[in-house]
Amino acid sequence: MLTDFNNLPDSSRIWTYASERPLTNEQQCNILNYIAEHLKSWTAHKLPLTAGVTILENHFIIIALDEGENKASGCSIDTLQKKIQELEKNLSISLMNRLNVFCKIGKFIQVIPNFKLGSIANKDTLFYDLTIQKKEELRNYLKPIKEGWARNYL
Repeated sequence: MLTDFNNLPDSSRIWTYASERPLTNEQQCNILNYIAEHLKSWTAHKLPLTAGVTILENHFIIIALDEGENKASGCSIDTLQKKIQELEKNLSISLMNRLNVFCKIGKFIQVIPNFKLGSIANKDTLFYDLTIQKKEELRNYLKPIKEGWARNYL
């Protein structure tokens, strides 16, 4: 069941997908509509899942699920992954490359392959921690590299 992302509880489970390029307004509309259609009938073991979607910083697609009602199952997560893969193909974009680090350098988001991070960033460079799992963690997903998993690549 689709609901407004902002109305979901902070304890909601999230999945984050990141575009290497900034998403255009048209791409964002397409993505939001495509995912919303899936979320309207998203189920786990025939039980409705209450979820919402948003796009942050023109790069990050965030899907949140209120697991206070029903929890996602392996099969329901697989259907979501397939939708994301379809979006990648239809829009010719990459959304699931986990080898990139998204850093905020100045006013811009720079996408850096993890093996190049040490030559471009330092421990105080801000990065988006896309490994977060709860909606409440979005408040602090932009943090210095020294405070997150990316410090291992410096």
